Amino acid sequence: MLILSRRHLRLLSRLSMVLLAAMAGLAWTPAAHAYQREGASADRGLEAFRSERELQAFFDRVQRFTPPPPPPPPPPPAPPSSSSPGNVSPPAVADESITNNQEAGVDEGGIVKVRGDILVILRRGRLFTISIADGGMRAIDRIDAFPPGADGRGSWYDEMLIADNRVIVIGYSYRRGGTEVNRFRLSDDGHLTFEDAHQLRSSDYYSSSNYASRLIGNRLVFYAPIRLYGAETLSDAFPAIKAWRGTEDDSAAFVPLVGPRQVYATAAVRRGAASWSDVSAMHSVTSCDLTDDAFDCSAIGVIGGRSREFYVTRDAVYLWVTGNDYSDEPRSFSHIYRLPLDASRPSAIGARGVPLDQFSFHEDREAGRLDILVRAGSGSRAMWLPEAPANTVSLLQLPLDAFGNGSEEARQRYYRHLEVNSDSIENRFVGNALVYGHGHVTGYNPDDHGTVRVVPLDGGAIGEFHIDYNVERIEAIGADALIVGSGREGDLGFTTIGLGGGLPALGDVFAMPAAAQGEARSHAYFFRPDPGSPGGASGTLGLPIARAGTDEYGRAFGRAAAMLFLRREDGALGAAGELASQAESDRPDNCVASCTDWYGNARPIFLRGRAFALLGYEMVEGRIEDGAMTEIGRLDFAPPPPAAEAE
Repeated sequence: MLILSRRHLRLLSRLSMVLLAAMAGLAWTPAAHAYQREGASADRGLEAFRSERELQAFFDRVQRFTPPPPPPPPPPPAPPSSSSPGNVSPPAVADESITNNQEAGVDEGGIVKVRGDILVILRRGRLFTISIADGGMRAIDRIDAFPPGADGRGSWYDEMLIADNRVIVIGYSYRRGGTEVNRFRLSDDGHLTFEDAHQLRSSDYYSSSNYASRLIGNRLVFYAPIRLYGAETLSDAFPAIKAWRGTEDDSAAFVPLVGPRQVYATAAVRRGAASWSDVSAMHSVTSCDLTDDAFDCSAIGVIGGRSREFYVTRDAVYLWVTGNDYSDEPRSFSHIYRLPLDASRPSAIGARGVPLDQFSFHEDREAGRLDILVRAGSGSRAMWLPEAPANTVSLLQLPLDAFGNGSEEARQRYYRHLEVNSDSIENRFVGNALVYGHGHVTGYNPDDHGTVRVVPLDGGAIGEFHIDYNVERIEAIGADALIVGSGREGDLGFTTIGLGGGLPALGDVFAMPAAAQGEARSHAYFFRPDPGSPGGASGTLGLPIARAGTDEYGRAFGRAAAMLFLRREDGALGAAGELASQAESDRPDNCVASCTDWYGNARPIFLRGRAFALLGYEMVEGRIEDGAMTEIGRLDFAPPPPAAEAE
């Protein structure tokens, strides 16, 4: 059976997509999709299905009329191996965060985490632990990221979280189908023991920039879509879970996590007035207590289109859903869903356009508002669409009390139309401003212009800045914004924009010659402000870099040659130095599962006054003295080659 996924390449013809679109028009002829007029009354939340009978009737209608959606566009070729949810508990006293999370208090699944003096690394289907006690580095343990005796082939173990003394690995198996949640016990001295595994029914959660799992307190918050088309029974379309013992012939039945009263939809969807593409998926948010021995989970589902983007805060999951990934229609209908994490009723509102990615969202709890940068066209990114043409953008500032039953559309006065002069856009909310710029995700493109705009969220004047390179990354650096991108001379540029007081102002500029970003994901960057530095005016940042000659996909996925460290001193940027990889990137490691670094393999780590660089199977420690980075320790924690491991 051929499975189309992020892991398989397919050359798609334009004709096939046109034919499928034509089939869609013939197969379902709904009433015209329209929102209520401005000011129309709407209940304050979505309605759940009242009974299994009602939900079954809806499911039967979907199966009868829905054609298969077009297959996703082909992903880039894989790089070669290289170096209703339950109440969310308040965060416990946690270890110092080493992850560049989007929201404070919301940890994102990543490839390296810390507990006490133990660093835990997820790489190529295995977990590794390193002790940094007593100022040193020592490899402690390694274990497969899947159950003992299981066949890891066809599975991809992408994300890891730590809750108390448990390490949680999130993966997706094409071989078995569904998401795997594998738990391991972590001893104080760094030894790992497999505890249990569970399977969640889902389609692939993978995104080229977002993260599927979040940790809030001790609760896992996990988003996953489930395609409705092709499900043999109603229960096959429900979020469900089962304990898994790692055997291929495991016949344990899935236990549904939702019933009809936990499945929500807009009134238009429920009465059949939405198009087939608006009812093609159930979007589920599952919450599990990771410290509970029984792994207690609950879930909630909303029915909508296949294309999606989601954003998680301490209080809610926001889900932007659009029906069709592939339409060129400039005025696309979308819905924004708000799923509270306190088990209260979800709500929704209609909107136009699509966000670029998860960084297009910003919740302002004090103002009671959700800010979103949206672009025209319906192609929200499920996997590989964040770099699609944008054409026009707007800042949507949506009051939280505007959410209702989904019958109303966001009013025109909530949109602030913004200038854009490139198809490729990066965006980030930093402080009280939206920062967006034009550039190319994987290197210099002379057709794109290095223009950055700063939009104050209080409605003030927009600042516009021109830089000498493309915009590939926008991050917070203290209270200010940092712009990173490739220049025409093959250099990697860093520019700060001051946001701390009054009007935004262009800050300092630094260029690293003959270099490019080594990874594109947000977790590849980290800035550690100096203790006592107001607004982060002084501190140290780390970012993986690749040298000249590294191809575009290598930079997107992660093929870092070194970790670059920059110092910021009272706002001025300067090179502190590099910690470079010394290991051969293609040495055999007996990998049997998850043998592509889809989430990258390099991270800067700042921990208790120490600085480390994770570079593939190497952990390198450095110290900055007199403004210069000096290597003081190196640990190669790679598994032994196949022959040695077999002995």
